[in-house]
Amino acid sequence: MAIKSQPSLQVLINSVIALYSNSQIEEALDSVRNLIKDYPNEAILYNISGACYASLEQLDTAVKQYDKAIAIKPDYAEAHNNLGVTLQDLGQLDAAVKSYELALAIKPDYAEAHYNLGNTSKKLGQLNAAVKNYEQALAFKPGYAEAFNHLGIVLKELGELDTAVNSYEKVLAIKPDFAEA
Repeated sequence: MAIKSQPSLQVLINSVIALYSNSQIEEALDSVRNLIKDYPNEAILYNISGACYASLEQLDTAVKQYDKAIAIKPDYAEAHNNLGVTLQDLGQLDAAVKSYELALAIKPDYAEAHYNLGNTSKKLGQLNAAVKNYEQALAFKPGYAEAFNHLGIVLKELGELDTAVNSYEKVLAIKPDFAEA
């Protein structure tokens, strides 16, 4: 008689990510909670849990989950970035900046963290820093339409209209149906 093998942890994680990606957030959260019971030292599970809670607008709980992921794996750039996004949503902009900077210290080519740092810099009124961060995001991810769009917004605010229009044109070249551009 053959012994039925258990699916690998990666297969289980992929199924949770698929639920999350299909906007089945409650189901993903239930699944990841069960996985955490069996695998309490897997940082990725707390990161996924944090993303689920953030999607459900339970931001304080999301922060706690990201903190757990980082406690297990301090060099987890994605968890630092996700924590930054959640802190920004909570209005804790200085703390968000620190999280993005930690993510970038770990993974300097992390385009999304550069982009998010640009968004926070913009909210802080640091428009030149925002431009620099969006440009860094684009250096690492040249087809990043959202970064081109936000770069255009900031350049327009700085009065650099020709350069802003150029950014918007790049957005539309990448995503012709991008409504914001």
